[in-house]
Amino acid sequence: MRIRKIEITEWRNFRNVSITLPPDAGLVCLVGANGTGKTHVLELISACAHHIGLSSGIEIPRGNPLADEVRNFAVEIFLAQGVSDALDVPFDSAETYAAWDRTIRFEGQSQTVAAGGIADVNTSRRFAQQVVQKLRESKEVHHLTLDADRAFPKRDLPAHEMAQAFERNWMDESWNKGRAFQTTRTLYEEWIKYCLARENKAANQFYQHARRAAEDGAAGPVFSDAFGSYRTSLREVMPHLLFAGADQERKAILFDTSGMELRFDQLSGGEREIAFLIGQIDRFGLRNGLFLLDEPELHLNPDLVRAWVTYLANTVATGQVWLATHSLEAVEAAGLSSTVLLERDPDTKLVDHVGSLTERPVLSALSRAVGTPAFSISGLRFVFIEGEETIGERERYRRVTGLGADTRFIECGSCSEVVRRLSAIQGIAKEAGQPIRIAGVIDRDWRTKTEIDALMSQESLFALPVHEVENFFLHEATLNDLAARLGHTQFRYTDVLRQACDERAGGWIIQSALSDESCSDISELPSEARSLAYGKTWQQIEANIDAAMKEIGDRAGFDETRKGKLVKRLTVFANIYGRKRNTDELWKVCEGKEVMKAMARALGFSDHHALERAVTTYWDTDGGHLPDEVRQLREQLTAS
Repeated sequence: MRIRKIEITEWRNFRNVSITLPPDAGLVCLVGANGTGKTHVLELISACAHHIGLSSGIEIPRGNPLADEVRNFAVEIFLAQGVSDALDVPFDSAETYAAWDRTIRFEGQSQTVAAGGIADVNTSRRFAQQVVQKLRESKEVHHLTLDADRAFPKRDLPAHEMAQAFERNWMDESWNKGRAFQTTRTLYEEWIKYCLARENKAANQFYQHARRAAEDGAAGPVFSDAFGSYRTSLREVMPHLLFAGADQERKAILFDTSGMELRFDQLSGGEREIAFLIGQIDRFGLRNGLFLLDEPELHLNPDLVRAWVTYLANTVATGQVWLATHSLEAVEAAGLSSTVLLERDPDTKLVDHVGSLTERPVLSALSRAVGTPAFSISGLRFVFIEGEETIGERERYRRVTGLGADTRFIECGSCSEVVRRLSAIQGIAKEAGQPIRIAGVIDRDWRTKTEIDALMSQESLFALPVHEVENFFLHEATLNDLAARLGHTQFRYTDVLRQACDERAGGWIIQSALSDESCSDISELPSEARSLAYGKTWQQIEANIDAAMKEIGDRAGFDETRKGKLVKRLTVFANIYGRKRNTDELWKVCEGKEVMKAMARALGFSDHHALERAVTTYWDTDGGHLPDEVRQLREQLTAS
């Protein structure tokens, strides 16, 4: 069951637009700036689904689209064999059934349906009404929609609601179909009751069978998990998260993550979102219908998004998933031809162009996909960087590079994600035949020159000449001149820098020692050993390096071979730190984030943000003040 075409002549903020999808489009992404009407399209599909019998009702907070005075739209749906047994058994006349091409077209203004492939208009409409009736009588769930109101608050169930939940036959197919169209908030409340009731029933049945077996002297029953399919699906998408059951006393759905038991409301936002969505697919058994999902939280974890979208695409066998999203990962999974871009006229504010990304410049499409507001502006530059938006990396890069409003810095998290996203967008741009100005910047961290050279072999990927972006703000000449201008005559740059680094020497040593891929067998240190290492200052280490490193090795709990390897690595890098702390390169290789905070305090700034602003203002006043390392980064990005 898949939508083939949506045509809108005039309805709400749409004018003369058409969405045409490939026959094999099992996953469709709707992308567009806020206010373009992504949610409206999903509501239109829901209204159509109800009218042709795919759902038992309609519950749309903003109102039924079919109640609008002007509703000049049409939707064409293909009903493949296997969608419903009732449609696979010939009905009407043999000639008419054979002529039917298994499509149904719904007209919004007249609210009529017609069957495709049947030439005579009256016969086509009569046949279509029979299809609608058979779909209405079907007990299978063919339509599930989840709106954007997914707050998932902790829910305390009163005793009478629990009693009603235990009395309900949650596996009744007719009742299930009648609940699939409810709002997400209602479905969330029902899901808690569903899990508690089903767990309780399964436990009682198992206990009764075990009692009978004991009385008969027979072997006990084999455990069969009532939530086996849900548990498996959840692990497929989130391997770290295990469904642990439903607790009757706490009235809570429980999960296990790395050995820690958590209630559903204690999970992270992304985990709650995915756990709930998979739960709805599992509850309603949606395999051959339409699944509409409005604004899923798919920006939280790129790896999670790809696993989730892949799961969705594989779950709906002959059905179709519609996502209204800003997620680039979802766009990648759906493909250009199945990603629909909604574009609004800036003057009329009406959506007057809708098409797949194959028809539009990829620059415009991708900038919207990653949530960039300036969608249709050409000449933008996109730079992918490590870090998270919440820690201010975007603004920090903007200050360091001095690039203007035509450059968008986009945080991707890890180095591997920067590399992957840059490569993916370069591939999409090439496929679409649209040039796009993009670059990626990764931290140098503790990577060797060989590792850096290998990474930078990718087009438009650059590595910082310093440990991380914060290190730029530790430039010696800059801070000495700034201190003089501020009247800090007692400021001693080398002493402040070295002291700040020495206080964190243990952390620097262990991270640099274990950063190499060859250390995978010793990188997972117990918390006791790791805490000991991080807590050591250089003064504690320098007195007897061998003894200090051996103490850490003893706490690791490794066998002699791995312990020896660990101690040797730590000793080597302790000596490396001892040499680097006395060189002019220390500001480049230290842990910039933490050392910058100490430097800000030494210079009398309220926090490191104030230091950043002062440094960039100093650089901007005279180009001659700019460090060579900063100048190099600016030139690389400007040329990209």
